[in-house]
Amino acid sequence: MIVDHTGRRFRNLRVSLTAACNYACTYCVPDGQRLLRARDELSADELLRGVELLIEVAGIEKLRITGGEPLVTPKFDPFLEGVMAMGLDDVSFTTNGQLLENKVPLLAACGVKRVNVSLDTLHPERFRQIARGGDLDTVLRSIERCVDAGIQVKLNMVPLKTGNADQILPMMDYALERGIELRFIELMRMGHLAHSAAFDRDFLGMDELLTIIGGRYRYNRTDAAWDSTAVRFDVRDDEERVLGQFGVIANESEPFCSTCTRLRLSADGYLHGCLSSSNRHAVAELLRGPREEAVAGLEAALWRAMGDKQDVAFTGGATVMKLIGG
Repeated sequence: MIVDHTGRRFRNLRVSLTAACNYACTYCVPDGQRLLRARDELSADELLRGVELLIEVAGIEKLRITGGEPLVTPKFDPFLEGVMAMGLDDVSFTTNGQLLENKVPLLAACGVKRVNVSLDTLHPERFRQIARGGDLDTVLRSIERCVDAGIQVKLNMVPLKTGNADQILPMMDYALERGIELRFIELMRMGHLAHSAAFDRDFLGMDELLTIIGGRYRYNRTDAAWDSTAVRFDVRDDEERVLGQFGVIANESEPFCSTCTRLRLSADGYLHGCLSSSNRHAVAELLRGPREEAVAGLEAALWRAMGDKQDVAFTGGATVMKLIGG
């Protein structure tokens, strides 16, 4: 088991199936050009072998499938079917929802219980301005299809002062009406925002967010898992009945680095131990080699990846978030 001096270990794995994405969100890429698949992306079988080995070597318990956008690659179906047979405590995936509707039968057949959908606004024109791709009605229809199928949906929203701050309350209304948990993700100093005036212009922190929400809703902070990235809140009525929940991933306002248990495997075969580090650790050839060599090599790579973690707070990174799976 890989455990560092603070007691952290890797429990949660995020696997990026592809770097490609059918959106070009303003907070992800600077020039409006959609990201393409990496030159040497691993196959579904190679990624599945990586997951199996990381379960053994690192003790992975939970897995999230990511991208880019995971549904744009044909690897999604075989990878999902394979990983659902591994006995993990929790398997989910994050999507922008544009291609989600037609995947709902597969999700139900495989036993997927939860999906995270990235959605920053309910305003069609604002949607086009932020996502620079896709269609809002298609995403909303996909969300309804998941809810109807009994699949839990969580919405991920990145609040931006100049982009969608006026959508915070409409998004809360929408989520609470449908029994959906809304997660607000503070803007991160990554990629083109690492050292940019755009970050300071658009950053909307947890205190300001809670002030906006408090203008309409009563809420109480609740407990979360010790290694959770989200600060969680209950929304209550005047009689203290719980109406729903929301969360804030407050990477700037309330850093969670000291309890982070996350590990990322990129589509082109690199391990990333920390979003705040530009270090990456090549494992593609290990996943194609003999098992004994793969185990030994992965253990060494995991120790290096653990050493990349910040002890206190995220300090920014040059890596583009979409390339390593959020």
